[in-house]
Amino acid sequence: MSTYSRIEWTEQTWNLTVGCTKISPGCKHCYAEAMARRLQAMGLKGYENGFRLNLMPERLSEPLERRKPTVYFVNSMSDLFHERVPFEYIARVFDVMKQAHQHTFQVLTKRAVRMATFCKGQEVPPNVWLGVSVENKRHGLPRIDVLRKVDATIRFLSVEPLLEDVGDKI
Repeated sequence: MSTYSRIEWTEQTWNLTVGCTKISPGCKHCYAEAMARRLQAMGLKGYENGFRLNLMPERLSEPLERRKPTVYFVNSMSDLFHERVPFEYIARVFDVMKQAHQHTFQVLTKRAVRMATFCKGQEVPPNVWLGVSVENKRHGLPRIDVLRKVDATIRFLSVEPLLEDVGDKI
C-alpha cells in the first residue's frame, strides 16, 4: 500500500516489505518499529507480525497504476536490502521501478554492501536514487565508501539520526 507521506523530502511511500532487524546504533530508536506496533494494534493488513520482516508482493504493481509523476520513498517501513529479502524479489522491485519511469524512487539502506552486490553488473534505472544512512563514523562512513562505488545516476545520504561528528571528509 503506497501512502502519502509527511516526510518532507518525498511525496509517497511504497512499502514492499515491512519489518526489519537492528544492525547499528542508528536503529536504536527506529520510527518504523514504533509505527509498525501502532499499525499492528490497529489491525492494518501487512502488520499482523508487528515488525518482523514480511514481504508484500501484492503491492508491487502500485506505482504502475499511478500516472502522475510521484516521488516514492521505497520501504520507509523496512530495508529493501535486508539479508532476508531475496535478490529475486529485489529484482522484481527494480523491474517495476524501471517500468514506472515517470516516477522517482528513493531507496535508502543501512545495508550498503548488499545493495552494491545486487547492483554490480546491473543497470540501475535513472529514476532510481540509491542512498545510505549515516549515523556515526564506525557504521556510516564505510557505507558512504560503498555507495561511491555503486553506478547510479543519483546517490544520496540520509544523515539521521546523526549520533556523532563524522568529520569533514564526506
